[in-house]
Amino acid sequence: MMETDTPVYVNNTQIENVESYIYLGQRYSTRDKNHDKEIQRRITAGLTAFTRHRDIFKGNIGTCLKRQIYNSCVLPAMTYGTETWAFTTHAKNTLAATQAKMEKSVLNITYRDKKQTSG
Repeated sequence: MMETDTPVYVNNTQIENVESYIYLGQRYSTRDKNHDKEIQRRITAGLTAFTRHRDIFKGNIGTCLKRQIYNSCVLPAMTYGTETWAFTTHAKNTLAATQAKMEKSVLNITYRDKKQTSG
């Protein structure tokens, strides 16, 4: 609930008090000042977009086309509006790790590949 319990009316209709809402694709909150829930929501949106295009990313098409689809469909879902956030190191690392995981998947780079090349 907001700081005041006084109801607000517009045209005899009471306006609902909410702790968070989504406006123009970004979650706003009266309590969550560090954007943790918004970051998790964006990661979920990015993973959803990535999964939706999984057949393309795993298909036999060129890396250049895969990159274009990734940059135009997946990245915007994850990063739209983030330039207005006050990022913590943890938030940056969380988004970067998710992005790196998806990019490695597009390039078919696995943990096993990393072990073979580093050792």
